[in-house]
Amino acid sequence: MCDLAKTLPLLIGRLLDREAKLSRGRFREETMTDIFTGALAAFAGPELVIQYPDEAVTGADLDLRFWHVATGRELQLRIQAKRLSAAYNAKKAVNIEHRSYHELLHKPARSAKFQFESLADAPAPWMPLYMFYNHQSAADDLFFASVGPMVSGVNLAFAADVAKELTVKLKAAKATPMSVKHHKRLSHLRKHLFGLEAILCPSGDWEGAGVPPPDLVSASLLDRWEVSGKGNARTKDEDIALRIRSEPLSGSPDGHFRRRISDGPSIRVDHTVERPVVTFITGRTGDDRTPIITEDTEG
Repeated sequence: MCDLAKTLPLLIGRLLDREAKLSRGRFREETMTDIFTGALAAFAGPELVIQYPDEAVTGADLDLRFWHVATGRELQLRIQAKRLSAAYNAKKAVNIEHRSYHELLHKPARSAKFQFESLADAPAPWMPLYMFYNHQSAADDLFFASVGPMVSGVNLAFAADVAKELTVKLKAAKATPMSVKHHKRLSHLRKHLFGLEAILCPSGDWEGAGVPPPDLVSASLLDRWEVSGKGNARTKDEDIALRIRSEPLSGSPDGHFRRRISDGPSIRVDHTVERPVVTFITGRTGDDRTPIITEDTEG
């Protein structure tokens, strides 16, 4: 899992670099997210279950659940993916400082909210995150060699931080006089970024498991929250809200978690989910609290 946290960003970054040679256009976020879940499928089995909706969906949303069976504790992450703009626009090179995530201000049809608002308002206990896909050539550019968070093929960011930046941009566009804020640019958002290892390879004792337990992922994310918060004017309410969401849920008094995964294959179709869900299972027990997971694939 820790090797994957290192190699997957390189794979995705290099793949994005190759889109310049495609006659059919660019890779979409959905393609990169499919690669991400496909890479995790290599670990599918008793410790990792992937559930897909029973209907084809268009979107880059992904839910990650980290579940410790013995304690019933679970951390739930809701992820929205966005990709970096291409290096060329109408065959003209785009200045690295101007490369941005164009779709951050996407507003779905018939929706009163921008997509970033819906993500930031994800209902508890979900902790909302962005997953940014970047070209490897951008990550390697000398512009990002300065002191600051490392840019890679896959970066994460707290949705609360990104939402604040986009809100400032929208308010500036409506103000009198109007001003243009470049808050969708990688160069501006870099201060909020952190690496995939925060959720796939947190430090601490995994107790022999092959996937990370919820409490270690929670502690890792809180560390990133504190680091990225330095110099940012976060409110007390924002800090409290994130800390509440980062605390893994506990099981019911009888030790059975309310959303126990049923017995069955490690990769399955599930009509109860709206987006792909990857569940990391640790703290397995010898009783019926632990589902029996086979390595067969359903669907």
